[in-house]
Amino acid sequence: MNAALESLRGQFARRGGALPGNASIGEKRKRAFEEFIARGLPTTAEEDWKYTSLAALEEQSLALPEAVDVATAMAAVERYAVEGLDGPRLVFVNGELIPPACQLDGIEGLEMTSLGYALEQGPGAETLDQVVDIDRYRFARLNTALFIDGAHLRVARDTVIEKPVYLLFITLGDDTPRLIQPRVLIEAERGAKMTVIEHFCGEGPAALVNTVTEVLAQPASELTHYRIQEQADTHTHIASLNARVARDARVVCHNIDFGGALVRNDVHARLVESGAHVELNGLYFTTGRGHVDNHTRIDHLAAHTTSREDYRGVLDGRSRAVFNGRVLVAEDAQKIEAHQSNNNLLLSRDCEIDTKPELEIYADDVICSHGATVGQLDETALFYLRSRGLDAETARGLLTFAFAEAVIMRLGIEALQSRLSRTVIGRLPDSDRLREFT
Repeated sequence: MNAALESLRGQFARRGGALPGNASIGEKRKRAFEEFIARGLPTTAEEDWKYTSLAALEEQSLALPEAVDVATAMAAVERYAVEGLDGPRLVFVNGELIPPACQLDGIEGLEMTSLGYALEQGPGAETLDQVVDIDRYRFARLNTALFIDGAHLRVARDTVIEKPVYLLFITLGDDTPRLIQPRVLIEAERGAKMTVIEHFCGEGPAALVNTVTEVLAQPASELTHYRIQEQADTHTHIASLNARVARDARVVCHNIDFGGALVRNDVHARLVESGAHVELNGLYFTTGRGHVDNHTRIDHLAAHTTSREDYRGVLDGRSRAVFNGRVLVAEDAQKIEAHQSNNNLLLSRDCEIDTKPELEIYADDVICSHGATVGQLDETALFYLRSRGLDAETARGLLTFAFAEAVIMRLGIEALQSRLSRTVIGRLPDSDRLREFT
């Protein structure tokens, strides 16, 4: 057994009994942990992980986080929180809720609590793993076994929450590689509408951030979900987003990756009733030796369902990205419409993208399309900008920014658009010059 699994076994033995939840949740945690240890970490011999090696993670001795003092936590919030978001907010530092940093002013129709507190006070084991398939997503098992806290959001029937709910997760590293495991459960009741932002950021030495989000979208509800990842370039970030979309419900997900040494995102949406719709937008920007792996799956399980997916990647240095997007259309899912695309811009000869959009169709009355592009900046466009007096570096930067901005402009929240646009510009050469044009 490798160092990572040995250390996790020790952590579960020492601290597993003190984690939130009643006896039934404790049993669920125990089963999840035993199954995770039995299967071990994924390897490149497995099809879904063939381009993403966890060899470096295997050698790390992981420990659950220790408490962070409030002053340190509040200083980190000042550094990382997105300016201009004045709605409800929960803040977690190293997986621990920081009450002084939260904004919990009463909003009618919105229940917003610490998930750890909710498990201690209310529902039992049925609260966990309602949507996520822990047999398919192995790291979700680890999250179930050892998560300490997270967020539980529920919007009442026909309630519209006007301001985005902001969930800020900050990782502060130390000399010991830490296992940070946020858990989020979002329930939108019939006719409810809300927006949720999950923002992951951090600093310090090696850490594994392993997140699970479950979304229950009841009939005619609407949820817009943002996942913004800006971890330190020493961190491993593994995320699982899982949605069950009912009749006439609409779920829109934006996934943005601007950090991390190794990042793996699994997004799985199940359209289970007629009229359900899901939209997935993604942007990843890799530099140095960074590695980002996006695996998405949309299951059309009912007739008259629709989906759209557009992921874009910008790669530089010796970085690598993976995109595997799968759309499954069940036999009875007639008259569905699904469109998928993955477009990638390579800024260096040494970077690499492995892209594989897939359609698996068992119905015969459908409209489906999928495609992928991999290329460099357009020479004609570069020539045009150069002919207007721009130097080569600035011209390249402007075209790269325009490619990424197409996704950023879909976000619809000005504070996020401004933050992420600045981040993209800051990653490009001659960023000071570029700011004059954007």
